[in-house]
Amino acid sequence: MVMNGVKRVCIFVDGENLRHNIVDLFPPPVFYQSSYLPKTDWAKFFDWITSEVAGKQAERVRAYWYVVQSIDYAPANLNAVCHDKEILIRLIKKSPDFSEKFNAMVDHAEHETILHEFADFLYENRRSMQGRFDGWTSVQNGIAQNCASVEFRRAGSIRYDLLRRNLGFEKAVDVKLATDLIKLKDIYDVAIIVSGDQDYVPAVDTIKDYGKHVVNVAFLTSENNLLPGGARRLNQATDSSFLISHTDLAVHLGFNV
Repeated sequence: MVMNGVKRVCIFVDGENLRHNIVDLFPPPVFYQSSYLPKTDWAKFFDWITSEVAGKQAERVRAYWYVVQSIDYAPANLNAVCHDKEILIRLIKKSPDFSEKFNAMVDHAEHETILHEFADFLYENRRSMQGRFDGWTSVQNGIAQNCASVEFRRAGSIRYDLLRRNLGFEKAVDVKLATDLIKLKDIYDVAIIVSGDQDYVPAVDTIKDYGKHVVNVAFLTSENNLLPGGARRLNQATDSSFLISHTDLAVHLGFNV
């Protein structure tokens, strides 16, 4: 669908949603999640979406890409935790890596050794996760530097469990995107949202009341189906949807499938 007249376009990208879609659509060996993001010309990708949605004369003002600003480690205050034996013992009994080993030992010296090992384990997990996060930030900065009018907007946090070494859910990133969608309404005629999150529906309804045209981008599987939960409610709230085929997405991400 192409609109009449020259339109100013802003793209709002839910970063984690986009990344998970790529991971789901292109499993290894096509794409490895540890790579974080494909190495592609993201400006060209967003320009293509803009022209497909709003016409070849449309102006992409900017692509705003929303990502987490920080990690909330659990347990928090690790230095204090590792100097409090009672807290360490409570935590170690919850640890899938250390609980059985700790409970099997009866010697005080052995317990002390395990507690020190456990503290080192927590510190190493935090160091490793922080290194991954810094790597993500470096990739984001490289994209912003090399791709015209692509800006990463950081907000909120994501929880990381140091015991189980897994990530939780983002907090407040979607709020920032929804807020900007409304706050920046005067710089665009068309808002393109790259997400499957139904939490954006109220913000979409608001900017439609200001006369803005809103389009949601959704991705299709190789069988031409929406991904599970693939933006159906958001698609219903927006004026229209732009469905990107598996083949087209692979081409623009530089994948050979």
